[in-house]
Amino acid sequence: MQRRIVFFVLFTWLTLCGAACFALTAADDTQFWLAWPLMSALPFLLRPLGRAERLLRPGLTLVSRRRGRAWVHLAPWQPTVGLEAWQVSAFWQAISVSTCAALRHNDTVIVSSHLLTMARLRRLHGELTDSGQPFQCRVFSVPFTPSARTVMQMEILFRQWRWRSAFRDDWAVMVICRK
Repeated sequence: MQRRIVFFVLFTWLTLCGAACFALTAADDTQFWLAWPLMSALPFLLRPLGRAERLLRPGLTLVSRRRGRAWVHLAPWQPTVGLEAWQVSAFWQAISVSTCAALRHNDTVIVSSHLLTMARLRRLHGELTDSGQPFQCRVFSVPFTPSARTVMQMEILFRQWRWRSAFRDDWAVMVICRK
């Protein structure tokens, strides 16, 4: 099902690009056949743009704040595949540091990622306990819906230029409240 949705989105994108190029080039064949592939390939520029963004924003995490809550995520411009052990450790250390910092300034911190596992949640819980801040936490399991899988697949396709078909059925969300 997910593969069909992705191909439908790509087909729709190619059709819309073709229609826009047809309108912009006034049906001139040479200009159309030059503009259409260029416009169609724009989403695949997310990978080089991601590399440039990593140079400008080297942080491994992203903390967004809304309504007194902080959401901690892995930075979407950072690669998460083909990493060495020290790089994976640096990612999760950055999550721990960002979560502790967010908990100092917010009453509620939400950590969510499709990459969170129970072992990583236990590690995060241990590091929060070691930080000395009083807190309560609860872990939820959120279903990974077909639409979320499709969005994730499209992001992986455009940002990392690879196809990933194996996703978990659910992902973990940790809600941390300061006492």
